[in-house]
Amino acid sequence: MSDASAPGFVAVSAVGREADGLLDRGLGVLGVPAGRSAAAGVALATWGPERGPEPALVLTAEARRHDRPLTPAAVRRALCGPDLPLLAEVLPPFAAVTRDDDGAVVAAVDPLGLRQLYLRRGPGWAALSSSARVLAALAPTGLDLEAVAIQSRLGWQLGRRTLFAGVEQVPAGSLLRLHGGRLDLRDVRPARPAAGSASDVAATVTACRDLLRGYLAAYLDDHPDPVLQLTGGQDSRLLLSAIDPARRRGLRVLTLGVPGSPDVAIAADLARRGGMRHEVLDLAGLDDLDPATAWALTVAAADALELAADPVARAALDVAETRAEPGPRLSGLGGEVARGFYYLGLGTTSPVTARRAHRLARWRMYANEAVAPDVLAPGFAAWAAEFALDEVHRVLAADGEPWFAATDRLYLDERMQRWAGATETAVCQRRAVANPMLDDRFVAAVSALSPAAKRSSRFLGRLSVALDPELADLPLDGRPPPRRYAEPGWTAVPARARTTGAVAVRKAGQRLAGGRRAPAGGDTLASRVTSYWRYRPELLDPVRATGLLREEWLDRVVRGEVAPDPASTALVVNLTLAASVAEGAPVGRPSLVE
Repeated sequence: MSDASAPGFVAVSAVGREADGLLDRGLGVLGVPAGRSAAAGVALATWGPERGPEPALVLTAEARRHDRPLTPAAVRRALCGPDLPLLAEVLPPFAAVTRDDDGAVVAAVDPLGLRQLYLRRGPGWAALSSSARVLAALAPTGLDLEAVAIQSRLGWQLGRRTLFAGVEQVPAGSLLRLHGGRLDLRDVRPARPAAGSASDVAATVTACRDLLRGYLAAYLDDHPDPVLQLTGGQDSRLLLSAIDPARRRGLRVLTLGVPGSPDVAIAADLARRGGMRHEVLDLAGLDDLDPATAWALTVAAADALELAADPVARAALDVAETRAEPGPRLSGLGGEVARGFYYLGLGTTSPVTARRAHRLARWRMYANEAVAPDVLAPGFAAWAAEFALDEVHRVLAADGEPWFAATDRLYLDERMQRWAGATETAVCQRRAVANPMLDDRFVAAVSALSPAAKRSSRFLGRLSVALDPELADLPLDGRPPPRRYAEPGWTAVPARARTTGAVAVRKAGQRLAGGRRAPAGGDTLASRVTSYWRYRPELLDPVRATGLLREEWLDRVVRGEVAPDPASTALVVNLTLAASVAEGAPVGRPSLVE
């Protein structure tokens, strides 16, 4: 379950005012004991399990530089040195904080920003924390209406926004120093290679093959009994392919069993072929949750996510995870950046236009995450829909890149950071999870490929064949084997076209029917949460007071006339909790909320 006692911190530096007073307000949100220290005008509070006199607070279960572990002492040296190359090469997710020899608080986040920290600045003071809610409580602030608009459509954020005005996510790859009432930021990352700068695709395949094999071998040396998260998809198949066949026998593999998904059957076949131990997690037990427990679990998940993503989906997974065997995890997160996840349309060199951006948002980004049409107050709903579309276009057009390159950046810098990062942040202190395809060397290699080399999984198909030709011949979940994507010329076109066509038909049907694919266990948990609202309607008073939601819709929910879908339930949960912390008026378009 989401753990309120997971390690965390808040640091405040103030000039001309009492930093401890700010800390008192912020820590009141958590309701957990915190240890405090003060030096050089910076007040620091930490919470969580008792810890010894470690030189740095590492905010992940494990820290690694490429394929090697890092000790807290090594992390502190990197922060205080600073050792910029090391900080640019830590494996996401990662974040850490310490005091330097002058008493200033220094911190860093990984190159992709997956382990999220937050910052806030005020007149004569600045603050840094692992919790956006704590920063919001330091001094009165309101909800950020632009952030609410975006989250109501995407289910996650764009840019550095949080639901709280003035509270921002720390940018990816940042080294921060808090002192003298100010917060200094420095980007430790080298420039990312330009798309198309790597013309030799075969050489990139070889380099990535060797990188993944080396990484997995080193990880198995460090962790002899890890757990590979194995599905029927391509990304986890790549990791399995990178493991020496001799070391697969006895390897533990884990699959989430979702009704109607072929993942369990495909993973079971792969496990049988490799002599691996297969563990299946299911969602049994969700039906037995009483509404009060479902509400408590969802609130805990929302807190762990810092209100930045779907707490209904997270809470359902948390229930399943209670039955998982312990052990470090290997995850295929990151393969999406190598296959053009958001590629839509033709022409890799076409420019970014508002029409293309809006089409991508409506067809690919809103499909499962946007709230139902009748949830938001009418005036706010109309503005929010327009603003969110325009913001997707603004982000895509920001660097002047061609269309496909811009969508790659949107996925890596926005969806990967703000959606995957929020979910990774929620769990990365409970268990060690390694994502080899988020290694900076892998990300740089695939970023340098042209979109033509990546689209339709061509590069990943070639990489699969290079890693393990036999596994590359086995079908994926409802798709051809990876080898088919690697094949050049017209022989591979029909299979790729069938797959792409099926996705397009499914998305079109989903959009026309107004349907959406709920997260695993989402319908059940949303139903239990809604039942609790009917029993305790006063819980919705904070979000009612914002004026952002349609009053009639809330009344119908409480009367049992409307059953909110998981996406709508998730937003209401997040806004209810955010409104309970925010003390000021909403910021952004105040005329829209009377």
